[in-house]
Amino acid sequence: MLIPVEKIGPKGLELSLFLMVNQGRLTEGRTESPVHLKIKLRRKGKAIKAVGRVKGEIKLVCSRCAEEFPFRINSSFSLDLLPLESLTSGEVELEEKDMDTAFYRDGILDLDALTADQINLSIPMKPLCKSNCKGICPVCGANRNKVNCGHKPESRDPRFSQLKFLLEVKNGTA
Repeated sequence: MLIPVEKIGPKGLELSLFLMVNQGRLTEGRTESPVHLKIKLRRKGKAIKAVGRVKGEIKLVCSRCAEEFPFRINSSFSLDLLPLESLTSGEVELEEKDMDTAFYRDGILDLDALTADQINLSIPMKPLCKSNCKGICPVCGANRNKVNCGHKPESRDPRFSQLKFLLEVKNGTA
């Protein structure tokens, strides 16, 4: 959804809507249903303060067992939105306050992009279907959450094979 900046009056603008997120804007996962965006926009000149919350569910792939699972999004945010044209050219050193700054282009706020950004920030680095996920067996490839294949995890580190050999020589088993 696109919002022209001039539509944000002196009292601001409050919206509560459901958006279907463009899959191409997500760094990971996919959506099957709309997410809820509740946002308050206040304008001060060309700068806009955006405070809101994104709630919904996306499908992620577990980084241990490779199974898809639902992940709940409940992200609150507070951003300063500035016109893209206000960026200076050349190198700029970012300060901590700049981490809560985003940009809009040609006098138009793109709420779809803002929502997708908040979802992307909510996705964990290594998504897990559950905290105690057993993962995939390195021997047979079975999902250990579903079946007990009986294979023992190989705990030998090949970098220590020479030390193992020396220990066997010392003990006379080599």
